[in-house]
Amino acid sequence: MRSPALFALASACVILLAACGTAPASAPRPAAKQAHPVAPHASRHQTDGKAVPAGPPYPSSQGNISLTLPVRKLPTNFAVEASRPMPSSVTVSVPASWRGAVGAYWSGVVFLGPVGWTGKGVYGADGSGGVTLYPPGADPSQSPYHGPYVAITTAGGCMGCGDASAAGFFAYVRKNWSQFRVIDGPAPKPMPVLSQVALSPNIVAYRLPDTAGGLEVNGVAYSGLVHHASGLPFEQMNVALPAKDHALATAVLNYFLANDLTSLP
Repeated sequence: MRSPALFALASACVILLAACGTAPASAPRPAAKQAHPVAPHASRHQTDGKAVPAGPPYPSSQGNISLTLPVRKLPTNFAVEASRPMPSSVTVSVPASWRGAVGAYWSGVVFLGPVGWTGKGVYGADGSGGVTLYPPGADPSQSPYHGPYVAITTAGGCMGCGDASAAGFFAYVRKNWSQFRVIDGPAPKPMPVLSQVALSPNIVAYRLPDTAGGLEVNGVAYSGLVHHASGLPFEQMNVALPAKDHALATAVLNYFLANDLTSLP
């Protein structure tokens, strides 16, 4: 089962590269169609042909401070009780100018987002579903919705739920589609990314075209179908924010990489 609020993922966009040493409001807008990946998190994984650079989730920057953030629990419907307990707080390292700009949230997992947002999550008995975080007063359940959001979606233990999504980002799944498809037909086409970078054989970071509202959509995705690495077929985070908040999107995605995706085989 997928979260009903994850409608915007089909139009999302992603990246993977550079630093986040400035405050969210000061990040310049990149040139059109320029590749701008999210700063890769250090891990044991290999990119295609080279090692992922070592370092903390956020590029080291003079003036970074350690912040302890209280974790806010989001309304979440679990068909089965969540396996991960909610911590009362988490500690992150961010530029000093971000004090008061970033918050920590829990909906089965802890993740970061702009401070003061709200959201909700839905997870089925097989663990599939997700959570969407959005500004107060927004209503992502109304379509079309072109506002900002942070969204996590997972196929959980449902082997048929993430096949098509994984095929959109991973050539291996498309090439071997006959092994994974749950319905007859050709493999799904690749997602229309503006840029995509492999952090490992199983993890990619990407940018999709801007939303109809002019927001950048950056994201990261994992597929356990690649070389049958795990029983989790697909997991993804997308972040849709204004271009001036590109560095904040990088930090949000890197925290997800550090605490969720890089722990997977």
